[in-house]
Amino acid sequence: MRRVFGLLAGGFALALLPSFALCAAEASDPVVAQRGAVTITASQVRLLLQMADPEVRAQLEHDPALLAQRVRDRLIQLVLLDKARAEKFDEKADVAFRAELAREGAIVESYVAAQTPPDPGFPSEQQVAAAYEANKARMVVPKQYHLEQILISVPPGSSPVADVEAKKRAAELRHQIVDQHADFAALAKKYSGDKGSAPQGGDLKWLREDALIPAIRQVLATMTPGAVSEPVRTPDGWHILKLVATKPATTPTLAEAHDTIVRLLRRDRAMQSQRHYLNELVQSEPIKLDQVELWKQTVQ
Repeated sequence: MRRVFGLLAGGFALALLPSFALCAAEASDPVVAQRGAVTITASQVRLLLQMADPEVRAQLEHDPALLAQRVRDRLIQLVLLDKARAEKFDEKADVAFRAELAREGAIVESYVAAQTPPDPGFPSEQQVAAAYEANKARMVVPKQYHLEQILISVPPGSSPVADVEAKKRAAELRHQIVDQHADFAALAKKYSGDKGSAPQGGDLKWLREDALIPAIRQVLATMTPGAVSEPVRTPDGWHILKLVATKPATTPTLAEAHDTIVRLLRRDRAMQSQRHYLNELVQSEPIKLDQVELWKQTVQ
């Protein structure tokens, strides 16, 4: 996962997927990730993508590094699952109960969704257009920056002397770039402490303004494309930032926002349909609840 000043909306949680068989794959289903005897095959990656939220899936399908990180996360989960089972941790009463609750929840969620199938004709193009006009003001995409960085890391708990030395090292690297015309990307690959961006020459690609901490936004506000910042302190350490390009804040067109609007409208309609189904279920035979006996269970 790229470290971008520790600020971007966090990484993806480990997918709660059915357990994959921990065995070697057949030739027709090649292994794409492996640790010891634990593997993830091509078909399992396709399943992971199919079960992802549509927006997350789109990100994974367009960002190889992000997809690779998701697969690594899943493999780690499988490794831990293998270890837990080997130690019979899954047989502990509380763990088994939580696992069964999760299993029942997945079954019920799928069942309710099946009882409330979506209307293939919803939403109409008129409904999409109306939703666009009603929400256009909230669709503004903030200003974006294409950045490159060199990070001189300062681990938490480091001494003041270490912080001063890190700042000095950052200043020296900036001097090489600005005054001696050293190649920024080459120095980033060699010296940057950000293991996510260093192999790409420090390239952080496009970042939204609202995803950056105030200290970074303040510095970028004074820079023009091609400029290299003075060392900037963040919780990670000292950063040298190169502003490659900017994009102004924009409002997407109806065509650009169309698919997202359709997905959100269908999601909201599905939630309404499921609530209606559950309300009718309860009304057909109301739940009987002994509140006195129930409360006794909390005071034992």
